[in-house]
This record gives sequence, structure tokens and C-alpha cells, in this order.
Amino acid sequence: MPTKGRAAIFREAKKPLSIEEVEFPDPKYDEVLIRVKAVGVCHTDLATIDGEFPPPPLMPTVLGHEIAGEIHLVGEGVKDLKPGDRVVLSWLWHTCGKCRYCIKGDEQLCEHLVETGRHVYGGYAEYVLAKASHIISIPPNVPWEYAPAATDAIATPFKGLRIAGAKEGDVVVVWGVGALGFNAIQVAKAKGCMVIAVGRSEFKLQKAKEVGADVIINASKEDPVDTIKRVSGGADIVLQLVPTDVKTYEQAFYSLRRGGVLILLGYPPGKLCLPVIEWGLDEKKVIASLAFTRYDISESLRLIAQGKVKPIVTTYIGLENINRALSDLREGKVLGRPIILM
Repeated sequence: MPTKGRAAIFREAKKPLSIEEVEFPDPKYDEVLIRVKAVGVCHTDLATIDGEFPPPPLMPTVLGHEIAGEIHLVGEGVKDLKPGDRVVLSWLWHTCGKCRYCIKGDEQLCEHLVETGRHVYGGYAEYVLAKASHIISIPPNVPWEYAPAATDAIATPFKGLRIAGAKEGDVVVVWGVGALGFNAIQVAKAKGCMVIAVGRSEFKLQKAKEVGADVIINASKEDPVDTIKRVSGGADIVLQLVPTDVKTYEQAFYSLRRGGVLILLGYPPGKLCLPVIEWGLDEKKVIASLAFTRYDISESLRLIAQGKVKPIVTTYIGLENINRALSDLREGKVLGRPIILM
């Protein structure tokens, strides 16, 4: 028998989500039905609702791809998982494991990727269906309100630092202080790096200082390139998280020392114009990093469990507050990641 519960349905851009009672199907082979305990509210979903991103292939749909919950039902062929187990589900609802990208370890580029909240219903609901192969167990000491952050808001900067080869003693600049930026600072500090945070909100910059940034730079009051070079000699790695201003990406490039790495994590519209001669002679690297893999999620959960990363979250109680959380995020009222606790 299908399980009944509520879901926040996305039916039309620029309209509030509609809270409705729906039926959730029983899990099939290698599937589980998860009772959602907490779900993160991501800017990607907000951009989809506001019509800035194209609508999902599946419409109407249920958005939400940062999910933590308890297994409610298990389907055939599911081993080592049982009802009551605490798990997370990410944007990676399913990857094929067979294409050239999966084989290389780049499952986020899978040719047959099924995306949570786009191709299948997501987590703005009381239940969500998942592939048993693509959920990850939550360590016992990780609370519900922190677990969703591991599925995106920590895993994304973790992967960026991983592919940049971050190591102890590196100077890491986190350009953009919000939910991902606060987590990026903590991940970089856990790796033994010196961290410089760049932003325009003095309130958020002070929070960046609280979570571990060694130096904060208010880009509305001083030239960030000059300051970075003055205090550190230049960045070994810049994590660029700004989603709105492509000019800050050029500034990030100029703030690198020789051999430095610029990791693109935010994607503003426009074109990036960089000097080829300086790029080549200084052997700087510019790398785009899309999302994360299940490995990055597992490591992010481990960092939370070890107390090395404490996500900055703003909690909202109950699915009925999803539109309020989205509105607060839209208006810049949220510090860190909005989390809906069911």
C-alpha cells in the first residue's frame, strides 16, 4: 500500500509551493522509502522557483536535494539497511557506475545521472524514495539539523579543496561568505590552512571570523587583491563562491600567487576574461568544480562527527514553513543554510 503524507509541490515559477497530501509509492528493487527528518533549502531551488533556472524535466514536482531522514520501508535486494536507520540523500539520486565519468570517479558528470528534485521527487516532503546504493549512513553523533549540510553545503567546498590539492600551510581564500563559505572556512582550517574570507557583509564577515577565518576582508571597503597579497603574499587556492558578479572572479585570479589554483564554485552569468601571458608564465590554474561525489559527502559527515565542522544553520519547524524559509533566503535574512525540521 502506498504511504500517504504531505509534500510541497512546485507547480509554477514565481508562485509559492503548494502543501498537498500525496501518495508515496512502495520501494522497488534496491530502493528505500525515507521518512524525512530534515531538509536543506538551497539557492538552486530558489532560483528554480523564481524562474531564473529552467523548470525540472518532471513537472509538477517536489524540489529539495539536501535530505536527512530515517528509513521507513526497504525494497527487495536491499542489504545492510533496515527501517529506523539514519541516512542522507543528495542531488545524486542515481548514477550508472558504468559510463566513462563514473569509472573515472567523476560520478557528478554521469551520462545517465538522475537528479533528486529534478528527475524524481525530492525532499520537500514527509517521505522521499531513494536508491539504496546512493544513500549514506549518518554517524550517531550528527544531529538532524546538521546532516543535510553534508550533502551539499559542506561537500561542495570539500570537493573544491580536494581537487585543488589543499594541504597544510596553504593560503586559502574563501571568496563569498554564506552557507557554503562558512563551511569552506572550517574545512580549510581542518586541513591546516591559513584562511582569508572575502565578502561585503560586515555581519557575515564577523561570523566568518568566529568560525575560523584568520583574516577577513570587506571588499566594499578595501581592494581585496591588494590586501590578500599584502597579508599573505598571494593565495595558493581561491574558492570562488560568488553567484552574481563575474568581475570578482577576475579579482580572484589576480590574487593568486604563482602556481595558485582558482576553483569556480559559484556560476554568475557572463564571460571571464583573463590575461593569457600572466596565466601561462605564472602557471596559474583555473578549474570548475561541479557539486560533489558520494565520497565527498561521506567525508563531510565525518568532519561533522569529529567536531571539525559545525554547519551554520537557521532552522524552521515543519513543512508548512517551507515558503517562509524560501522568502527569507530570497531576502537575505538567513545566516547560513535554512533547514526545515519536520
